[in-house]
Amino acid sequence: MNFDVFDKSEIEKYEAEVKARWGNTKAYQEYREKDMAENKDGYGKLANELMTMFSELGELKHFTPDADEVQKKIAALQKFITDHYYVCTNEILSGLGEMYVCDERFRNNIDKAGGEGTADFVRQAIAVYCNKAQG
Repeated sequence: MNFDVFDKSEIEKYEAEVKARWGNTKAYQEYREKDMAENKDGYGKLANELMTMFSELGELKHFTPDADEVQKKIAALQKFITDHYYVCTNEILSGLGEMYVCDERFRNNIDKAGGEGTADFVRQAIAVYCNKAQG
């Protein structure tokens, strides 16, 4: 997916919202440091990789959220976020899963990448992943 066609003002609005909501957190500070270091090629490369992960998760919707194949993809998603943005603890991952469904913008983009229902499937799979880690 190529994000270059999107209106940059929308990205700027998202960035402002993120800074307002989480700007004082350790995770946000880590994100900013990694973003500045890694994003020499621009926002698009990492965003494309992330959307590809959602597309791949969408291809697994015929499995149950607790299937090994699905859980491996959730582990890879958590690692990707940690490697490129901030340490993605299970608590943060769980919150992201909820946001993927509750925030219409995320839901629409994830469903566009992986097909209708992907955001909800990912949320369910993240819940299973995080519950297994606690148990």
